[in-house]
Amino acid sequence: MNKLRDLISQNKLFFAVYMAIVLIALGIIIFYEKATGFRVLNPYHHLGLNLFFSLFTYLGDGIFCIAVGLIFLLFKQKRVSLLVLSSYALSGLVAQALKAFITEFRPGSYPGLSDYQYFIQDVTLRGSQASFPSGHTTSAFAMAAVLAFWYKDKRIGIVLLVVAVMVGYSRIYTGNHFMIDVLGGSLIGLVS
Repeated sequence: MNKLRDLISQNKLFFAVYMAIVLIALGIIIFYEKATGFRVLNPYHHLGLNLFFSLFTYLGDGIFCIAVGLIFLLFKQKRVSLLVLSSYALSGLVAQALKAFITEFRPGSYPGLSDYQYFIQDVTLRGSQASFPSGHTTSAFAMAAVLAFWYKDKRIGIVLLVVAVMVGYSRIYTGNHFMIDVLGGSLIGLVS
């Protein structure tokens, strides 16, 4: 318990910013129905943003997380490499276990969004399975937290948190997840 208290104490800004983001996300989840909240977060699309977020979302992909872990290993940073890889593995197992038991529509198949015009061809996934939690967001937050807590310069932690938040938003922007999926993924990633 003391180690957890020390971790939080040493990373106060990271946790304060994360909690502010969680409160905003909870506000959207509580005050808006799923489809309405999705529309509030996705009112405008542009070809350039479509391309940006379609590529940016890969920063939460498992292959990217493994590559980062292996790069640290290559540079003889064994401990941080092990932390990145084990956090990714643990968060991934939890996320995949939840996906196996929780069947939720993705935005592209959600009945309340049948008239939504900004789904991205060949990027937006359809179907009812594997929506909760967002795996990309889970991985991005797991990696961001490990690296933020590892580095002594806490400004790096805020930059990593912003990147993880943007990966989470990319999952909404690309029409693959709802806010609840992203929030769930961020919590799993952070805790792992």
